[in-house]
Amino acid sequence: MNLKAQQIAVRNSTKLLTPDNFKLSPYTGYTRAHWLEITEKIIAGMMPYFDKTTGMPDLPKVDDGFAKFEQNFQEVNIPQLRALERTMIGVIFYSKATGKDHVPGYDGSITEPYIKAIIKGTDPNSGAYWGDPQPGDQVGSVFAMAVYVNPQRFWDPLTAKQKGNVLEWLKKQVYNKSSNNNFYYFHLAVAPLLDKNCVSSNREQLTKMYNRLMGWYQGDGWFLDGANRGIDYYNIWAFQLYNQLIYKYDPTWRRQFGSRIKRTTAAFFKTFHYLFGRDGGPIPWGRSLTYRFACNASIGWSVLNGNCSLPAGEARRIASGSLKYFWEYGCLDKNGLLSLGYRGANTSMAEMYMEPFDPYWAMQGMSCLLIPANDPFWTAIEKPIPADGKGGRLAVKGAQFVLRVSSIDGEARMFPAGQPFFNKTWMGQITTRYDQNAYSSYLGFCTLGEGSDEIGAGRTGYSYDGKKWFFRDRVKPVQIEPDHLISTYPLKPADEKDLTPDFQLDEMTTHTLIGNDGEIHIFWHNYPDPIYLSLGGYGISIPLESELSPKATNKGLLISGGGNYSLLQLLKAPEGKVSGILLKPRDGWPASHLFGGQGAYTNWQSIQPVPPHQPVIIYVNGARNRIPKMGDIKVLSTPGKLNIRFEGKWYNIEMPN
Repeated sequence: MNLKAQQIAVRNSTKLLTPDNFKLSPYTGYTRAHWLEITEKIIAGMMPYFDKTTGMPDLPKVDDGFAKFEQNFQEVNIPQLRALERTMIGVIFYSKATGKDHVPGYDGSITEPYIKAIIKGTDPNSGAYWGDPQPGDQVGSVFAMAVYVNPQRFWDPLTAKQKGNVLEWLKKQVYNKSSNNNFYYFHLAVAPLLDKNCVSSNREQLTKMYNRLMGWYQGDGWFLDGANRGIDYYNIWAFQLYNQLIYKYDPTWRRQFGSRIKRTTAAFFKTFHYLFGRDGGPIPWGRSLTYRFACNASIGWSVLNGNCSLPAGEARRIASGSLKYFWEYGCLDKNGLLSLGYRGANTSMAEMYMEPFDPYWAMQGMSCLLIPANDPFWTAIEKPIPADGKGGRLAVKGAQFVLRVSSIDGEARMFPAGQPFFNKTWMGQITTRYDQNAYSSYLGFCTLGEGSDEIGAGRTGYSYDGKKWFFRDRVKPVQIEPDHLISTYPLKPADEKDLTPDFQLDEMTTHTLIGNDGEIHIFWHNYPDPIYLSLGGYGISIPLESELSPKATNKGLLISGGGNYSLLQLLKAPEGKVSGILLKPRDGWPASHLFGGQGAYTNWQSIQPVPPHQPVIIYVNGARNRIPKMGDIKVLSTPGKLNIRFEGKWYNIEMPN
């Protein structure tokens, strides 16, 4: 099937019967009825995959390079249990929001399989008993959430003995060993249910965990995700979600942590609306992007608690825009299931810990359905986000990045100035997803899938021999201002046996000047000998059947495909080669770009080694459905100083003399 046929098929499969209402929702056209219809379609698509005897799900496996790679990774949980819990999320919200136990397109109860599975799975005398939770297990918090949200469906029908079995199984989970990150919440969320039923909840130890979670707060509403020190969207679909869930259902922790939760949430919402482009799509960055519209979870729960500081119309504009974006790009696969992918099915962007059911964490975003239909969240007229109007820039120093929303076309970009990882070999936290110079809501990024070589798209790089290249990694911020970033990162030793610690290594220094349309990167190294340098421009998606057709510009290169463009223009650089690089998907893998298709990017490499402290100055930009153009830029260089005029402003950059 060619690309056009695929696009038509996606549009047909995502067509909704609910009419758009642009009077109430001038930006998305979506109403609560759209949310309900989408939820019904997702539930109807997954229900046929449940065993009628055990109630357990059995979803089809993927069959491509990702599946072969995944076989080499041993997870510490029971995948089928995680499938049960994650697919349950949407059913919890829908059954509570509507009072219904059926959805169009499926002939049967939507809650019965879950009740059956939980009763059998927690009964030690049942042949379908799950056994004790394994160390690092994630399961339990959603079962507890079902009881909190809709006890009439998920708790009251159980006998006293069945309830006791469930509580005893969950008790084992709160005493279970946890991973040292957001997994703490999976244990915390169960405690209120145990306490209410006079079952030991390990609260003293869990309170220590909660103190540790809150201790990872960095400012501006953003948290480090655990001992590995990373910052990503787990802030939204873990920290913000569970902080609000606990705030609502646990009075003890609400008294202890409630004021801090309210403060961090309020600070977070000052940054949240800068993460979305005009088309509703969030800036893709970091791991687990297959969770898609789970980013709406922070809105749903905070509105329920009265902790959402965004105007109701703006909050719904963000949430409906995100849901519409992923729905219309085809988040359901040919089997009617939420696919491993981002826009559509695309396992090249999935992490090795992913299973076919994991995308159902997206249904956490449907918590908005718990908001009453007469609440201003649903009845207020949609209000614009920055991408709908004048755009804007925001320095988010707590998360070590700058957000910029374009007033030209509504694109949202993120510019990481740092990423405080401890162990960069940890699963999923690969440099492609975290260490590029910028991430774009309209352009996405190149990715070759788990276990692949590093990609130079969107990153500075260096080489000691011109053959083996290293790229931007372990970045540390020096300055974070809305239009000027300064960061450094250590140069890996030329000799792999050299065990010099990072803080003693030589460095690459990068200045990024953030314009309204494009950026200027100024970078140099302080290695004592000359080394080769490189810079990759924006990675764009072009159709699988296309070849790259680069177009030379004055001292630069423009590449395009599928309506996407990537421009790289030299301003001051040693002699080098400017080229367009096309990334063919690896054998057996579906794509080489987050958005699907082939990844392609512009690239500059020095022909000869560059001496230390010699600056390279390059303009880069990318765009969708328009040709990016470099404006008037002037560069003046004197010993020890660079003066650059960009978009009418002069920047003075100190250099080692």
